[in-house]
This record gives sequence, C-alpha cells and structure tokens, in this order.
Amino acid sequence: MKKYLACMAIACILGACNSKQAREIESSEETADQIEAAIIQGRGDARRIINRTFNDSMAFHAALLDANAHKSAYELDKKPRCQAAYDSAFISTIRATRPDLARMLQQN
Repeated sequence: MKKYLACMAIACILGACNSKQAREIESSEETADQIEAAIIQGRGDARRIINRTFNDSMAFHAALLDANAHKSAYELDKKPRCQAAYDSAFISTIRATRPDLARMLQQN
C-alpha cells in the first residue's frame, strides 16, 4: 500500500511538472495574431510621435521612452518575433512619413 501511494505521489509530481512545462512552451509561442497586433501597436506608437511637434529633444526622448516601454513588454514576455515586428513597423512608419524624425532616431 505504501509503495502504491509513493508511486501515485511521484506520478502526480511528474504530471504537474509536465503541465507547467507545457504551459510555459505554449505561452512563449507567438501566433500570427500576436505578431499582427505587435505591428499595429508599432504603427500606432509611431503615429503618435509623427503627429507631434517637438519643441526640444527632451520631449522627443520622452515620446521614444513611451514607445520603448511597449517594445520592452514583448521582450519581457520572451516574444522576439513580436518584438522584431513592433520595431520594424515603428521604424518604417517613421521613416516613410517623417524622415527628419528618422534621422533624429538614428542619432539616438
């Protein structure tokens, strides 16, 4: 009886470990919808910067920090493809619409 209970306890522990690993793998996988959402977020953040007039470089840096916070969220969630999609959409939107800000962005 004790051997049976010990085997059941070990089986439960192993099952819990496997389900935890499965959840971690599942949460780290990036879906096409998540990547598309990152692209939309990057374009939206770029539009917020494009539509502003910056009186000084500090205001520009503050706006970049806000956008960088969104990008960092993908890094913290270990979603490199979403992070790359966000970054690409953000930079290409700024380059296409405001080359002057793109040059400032390259300097930073």
